[in-house]
Amino acid sequence: MSSVEFRQFAASAAQSTKSDRLLRAAVSAFCSILRPSRQEVAQIEDLATPLLAHASRETLRYVAAALSECLNPPATLVRRLCAEPVDVCAPLLVRSSALRDIDLLALIGRHGLGHALAIERRRDLDPRIANLIASLKSRSVNEEAASPAPTSLLPATLDRLRAMMAPAAETRTARWTEAPTPYLKLRAAALTGNPSIVRATLASLLGIDEHAAAGLLADPVMTTLSAALKRLGLSAEEAYLIASATHPHRFAKPAAIRAFVEDYLADTARSASVTRLGSAKP
Repeated sequence: MSSVEFRQFAASAAQSTKSDRLLRAAVSAFCSILRPSRQEVAQIEDLATPLLAHASRETLRYVAAALSECLNPPATLVRRLCAEPVDVCAPLLVRSSALRDIDLLALIGRHGLGHALAIERRRDLDPRIANLIASLKSRSVNEEAASPAPTSLLPATLDRLRAMMAPAAETRTARWTEAPTPYLKLRAAALTGNPSIVRATLASLLGIDEHAAAGLLADPVMTTLSAALKRLGLSAEEAYLIASATHPHRFAKPAAIRAFVEDYLADTARSASVTRLGSAKP
């Protein structure tokens, strides 16, 4: 090993150790807070998420175990940790209150039987998910006995689970107390807490595909999302509700709320002015 390579290796090791210490300390401090505010949740997620890539396996296990006991865990950070191998994230899969049924389904779909077996140990697991995990285990055993070649066990099982769970979501969003305007449809979708329902609803209202709708929702500065909400005729208050539901950590401070509403109103007034000028031309 050359002297340059050695210095690079040493610097990398030192950085990893520093990341481990910082990540452990930050998570420990957060877990000691009984009722963390939205701002504190946003802060731990902003601090911890970039450190995960530099943390050791032992530190990731420590963080997962600590957050699994947390009464009010940061949901985004928990979901990011659950993408790790099951030997790291098992405590979260078994105990974390941040994981909803739709999250558990997505984890099984992405990571397979190992994650499913950990999820099966959860208390109060939805019986439909438990039955599907049992079916997945049974198919795994049967297919391994029939053929040594690896095969995909998940698609049919997951299609069954999606079909079983979809009616409940549709029922929640289909009960209207008044005419289902674009705002009411978006509000109902946003309040489910399910990003896929929000994405599908926005795509349907704008007449675009879900990939384009996902791009609108992922815009970090929300300019394209604001433009889409204006196109649907939402007021500033209605637009804020949708934006805060889809980007909850953007509005931890009153200044952020004020800036969004002022920008939205300013753009609306500017658009109306341009429209009036255009209609006045001979």
